[in-house]
Amino acid sequence: MRAGRLDRIITIQRCTRTSSDSGDVVESWATLIVRRAAGYRPLKGEERFNSEQVIGTEQVEWRIRYSTNVADLSQRDRIVHPALSEDSPEDVPDERNIHDILAVNEIGRREGLLIITQRRADATP
Repeated sequence: MRAGRLDRIITIQRCTRTSSDSGDVVESWATLIVRRAAGYRPLKGEERFNSEQVIGTEQVEWRIRYSTNVADLSQRDRIVHPALSEDSPEDVPDERNIHDILAVNEIGRREGLLIITQRRADATP
């Protein structure tokens, strides 16, 4: 995988579920990788009118180098672009920068990962 094509910096987060004192399930996001080089390629975008609002989505293809800490990426993870700061990786990202992972495929034999994500951008008409 050529380094020149990895021109974006991303953060990868994983959803963790815990129980509150009342027994409710609470979802939170734990940061797996704060800053990782990635390649970016937009795939498609669309807009739909649904329930008195316009819902826009964008699908993106990300490419990252393979390593053991990203080998188990799945749909329970997400990508934040641009990346969070190394000084405060626990910051809550802007909703417009969150890409939910739809699929993860290995490139070659542990050369890299191809990650398909979808970002939702809501707007009112």
